[in-house]
Amino acid sequence: MGRPETPVDRTLVACGRLADLLRAARRAAGLTYGVLAARTGVSAATLKRAASGRTIPSHATIEKFLTACGAAPEELARAGSLRREARREQRGPVEATVPVARISTRAELCAALVSLHREAGSPPYRHMQARADSIWLALSSLSRILNHRTVPNSRGQMSAFLRGCGASEEQQEHWLTAWERVTRPYRAPGAHLRPATALNPEVVLRLTTRLGGSRTLRPSPVPAWRRRAQWGREALYLVIGSEGIDTPTLARRAGLPVEVAAHLLEWLRRQQLVVTVAGVHHPGPAMTTATRPGSGRALFDGAMVRLRDELGAAVYFSRYLDGEVVVQACADSATAPRVPEWVSFKEAAHASAVGKSLLVQLDATSRMDHLTRHPAVTLTDRTITTPRLLFDDLDRHGPYAAQFSRLEYSPGHVCAAMPLGLPGSTAGIALSLPVRDARRLEPAAAVLGKHADGLLLSLMLAADGSGGGGVTPRRSGPG
Repeated sequence: MGRPETPVDRTLVACGRLADLLRAARRAAGLTYGVLAARTGVSAATLKRAASGRTIPSHATIEKFLTACGAAPEELARAGSLRREARREQRGPVEATVPVARISTRAELCAALVSLHREAGSPPYRHMQARADSIWLALSSLSRILNHRTVPNSRGQMSAFLRGCGASEEQQEHWLTAWERVTRPYRAPGAHLRPATALNPEVVLRLTTRLGGSRTLRPSPVPAWRRRAQWGREALYLVIGSEGIDTPTLARRAGLPVEVAAHLLEWLRRQQLVVTVAGVHHPGPAMTTATRPGSGRALFDGAMVRLRDELGAAVYFSRYLDGEVVVQACADSATAPRVPEWVSFKEAAHASAVGKSLLVQLDATSRMDHLTRHPAVTLTDRTITTPRLLFDDLDRHGPYAAQFSRLEYSPGHVCAAMPLGLPGSTAGIALSLPVRDARRLEPAAAVLGKHADGLLLSLMLAADGSGGGGVTPRRSGPG
């Protein structure tokens, strides 16, 4: 009879539990370390260390150990989970980082990527290479990224890093957006200006010239959700204007790749705007309703109500008309009450998310014109009243990003809004929450962003049908 094993080292709790699992599997199989070594091709000393709790064994060693013992897949999965937990425990608590949606600098992105790697259980570099599949990820690049020396230098390298950390497709989309924002930043108009000291006509003229007048700014990339809404509108008109149309024909007439057209039609089907029978696309029930006279806003109003119920928050639709902020619709309820308008939104565009989502779409001259008519006065101790600081806050993430009001308008509410500009029109969609639910603000804003494409599409359809009540079918030309 061999000597009894030394007690498991439990310095790292998860590592100790992993050692317990390995020892239990060996005892259940009735194998010695010598037999295990012969079956696995791993030395007996390495196998003993793996089951000691003193070190964290490699994934390959754990897999060979348990497979040789005839362990079930559930035990393999449990062992992998314990190993990742042990790696996190070994490295200490994860440093707090900026949420992905708010990353705006290289330093923030670099810290967030290191945190992502640690949350994934700190997978070895070669495992990350293998997960990246067809995209090459050099070990030296991984080392520089995870030692806070650089960020991925291309979209492909960023994608490979995310795959290596096991990020889902949806998570990758958010991370790639953050990478784009950091490596190709939108240039704020007021980046090199001194704050205004007063809003007299001379200062306004000087600021207007400095903030944008003669300079040509680099345009911000049009986000995917906005392009999807525009393409969706054209696709709908092609469907309406035909007696049924298949995907290749629609793609050819719309000038889109077939794969893009297929994804677009799937998105329209989910909104019941299109139905497909035997590969042929026809107007769906929601589109049929929208084409009836007098029902141009039916799609949008219904979307606002559904969004209110999903978010558990009041939802607002606003426009910038004749130089004024106008809230045209609000979907609220007893469980999702609206913000008490203690100061008119017309006078508080600088402090409310509703107003910010409209101001961000204006050029510098129009912004300053608005502030001369409605000065940025203090409403709470968080209100921004300096034009330069306000414009920097608006432009930090580009003209299509969510805008926030964290107790700047009301000490009892927090708000978020998305710009929804139509061609020739400035509009926005917003939500509000009581301050006790402030932790829900950013997740709610993310949901608002996910629905932005559908909201913009329904707005476009409503605008198209405003002249005659419903959406007017436009006959497509010959294919």
